[in-house]
Amino acid sequence: MIWMYRDINEEIYDLKERLRSKEKLDSLKSIAIEELKKKNQSLEVLKETLKKEEKDVFKLEGTSLSSFFFNLIGKKEDRLDKERKEFLAAKIKYDECVLAIKELENEIEKCNKELMKYSGVKQEYEKAIKEKQEMLINDDTHVGRRLRSLLDKLNELKLDIKEVKEAINAGENASKALLDIRQPLESAHSWGVWDMLGGGFFTDLIKHSKIDDANKLSYDVQHHLKRFQKELTDVNQFTDIEVNIGSFAKFADFFFDGLFADWFVQSKINESISNVDDAYNRVESILSDLSRDLNIMERAQKSIEKEIISILEM
Repeated sequence: MIWMYRDINEEIYDLKERLRSKEKLDSLKSIAIEELKKKNQSLEVLKETLKKEEKDVFKLEGTSLSSFFFNLIGKKEDRLDKERKEFLAAKIKYDECVLAIKELENEIEKCNKELMKYSGVKQEYEKAIKEKQEMLINDDTHVGRRLRSLLDKLNELKLDIKEVKEAINAGENASKALLDIRQPLESAHSWGVWDMLGGGFFTDLIKHSKIDDANKLSYDVQHHLKRFQKELTDVNQFTDIEVNIGSFAKFADFFFDGLFADWFVQSKINESISNVDDAYNRVESILSDLSRDLNIMERAQKSIEKEIISILEM
């Protein structure tokens, strides 16, 4: 049976070898590009230093006030010698940097020329892998059955990962919305304290302005919490992950009911801040659990993909 796959196996081996060579070149090129960026930044600094040192020498060699002063005290030649040495040191560093940049540019150009030899190798490798995959899937052997089972698991896992990522995205939006609404609530609380201490009309006006700001943001919070709730329901329905969303769902439904009409009362502002904090902590707790589950699922995906590739590269 092995002879049936001899040609495709040899092709995959050769392509894998070429692909590895390409990956090494890509890595070298990336390192060189990053180093070139740093050297170009250093060159700008060295250029300014060189200009300064050159200017210092020019001043002493000319008829500037500095030249006159050092000449007057008999220190001009010593000072000029010092400045010339500093200029020379700066010039050497500058020239070394220019040379390093040129070498890096040559290295990148060399990598680009070499990479042209491997143009399309990744696509060829993937095509060969897919061809062998099709051959094995249609082959009623232990290897073929194992491959089919792994591919089914992989597809199911990818769908589960998609569901969890959507839930995480919705949760992060809900978390941000809760942080956004807390700021005007906290501000309304502070101004409310001043109001109770006799802050007057202006203080009361600012407090109500902050309450209005929170009121406007409340609709975004409600929307994102509902969306998060929906995505969590999908996770529970379509994956093996179980998220307890009972209390959270109730919070999403009743979080703002009856609060805004009574927000002129300081106790209601405090109650709203407490509710926001509770919701935020609940969202963050669920997000932490989802992130842990996602990490486990992605590791499982890599493990399955690795086993599939090992079968196809045999």
